[in-house]
Amino acid sequence: MYDLTARKTVDEVSVAGGVRYVVWSQNGVYVAFMSKHNVLLAGKNLEYYHSFHENIRVKSGAWDENGVFVYSTLSHVKYCLPNGDSGIIHSLANPIYITRVHKQIMYYIDREQKVGKQRLNCSEYLFKLALHKRNFNDVKLWISNGRLCGNAVIGYLKSKGFPEVALHFVEDQQTRFNLALEYGHIEEAMTAAQELDERSCWNRLGLEALRQGNQQIVEMVYQKTKNFDALSFLYLITGNITKLRKMLKIAEMRGDVMSRFHNALMLGQVEERVKIMAEMGQVPLAALTARAHRLTEYMEKLEEFHGFPVG
Repeated sequence: MYDLTARKTVDEVSVAGGVRYVVWSQNGVYVAFMSKHNVLLAGKNLEYYHSFHENIRVKSGAWDENGVFVYSTLSHVKYCLPNGDSGIIHSLANPIYITRVHKQIMYYIDREQKVGKQRLNCSEYLFKLALHKRNFNDVKLWISNGRLCGNAVIGYLKSKGFPEVALHFVEDQQTRFNLALEYGHIEEAMTAAQELDERSCWNRLGLEALRQGNQQIVEMVYQKTKNFDALSFLYLITGNITKLRKMLKIAEMRGDVMSRFHNALMLGQVEERVKIMAEMGQVPLAALTARAHRLTEYMEKLEEFHGFPVG
């Protein structure tokens, strides 16, 4: 960039392969430099944005009204955004020379010097542009009306840090669950898990909820999977003694001796522990426990009913 009045270079940018064509956007904000195999995008003061290398020759290009550069090679029409995103719009049977792109219509000249125009499918790059500008209403519009599909778009949303948009896009519940879990969207993951209703999903949801400290969902998952031991421990560490007492009663109703003993241990109910050990035939242990905690009444009963010399 040269200042004619001051006769000095104001700014400069290096383009690999030498510059063949220079194309400015209509508003003068962007400029594209094209060499034989490279396209470089810069700002109005030649601040470098991104460059793209092509294995086959770059022939021509034009800016559309949205600030997207559309260019042609010998075999494809492609696009590139100032933020570095690029892609293929469609392939070409014969080379063309683009003169203008406006309102999703491309004007060009072919090698027979005939002027033509063609409607472009710009859904992909308009979707990416809307996402870059954080126009989420337009993003949803392009997702629903632009026939965008496939794991490539989902992967793009993930790579750009917009998993919540990807969640709106995905319909498969397993994919939604994996995506929500990967990015910590615990409520979305729970909704998908309820639809799937598989034990493996519930277990994964419980681990993530536990990592986030979401007590309510952890409790719900443990109840759903009937993980009674983990549920009792959850009530212990959260100080929910009322529900821990209920877990003791449930263990007794289920006939689970170990669970019953663990709940009694966590509740600090020595009498219950003595009672359990005595019922299971562990009279010496029951007697020692009663003696250690000075439970005279239980010591006498053990001696009376089991004939064990407690003293």
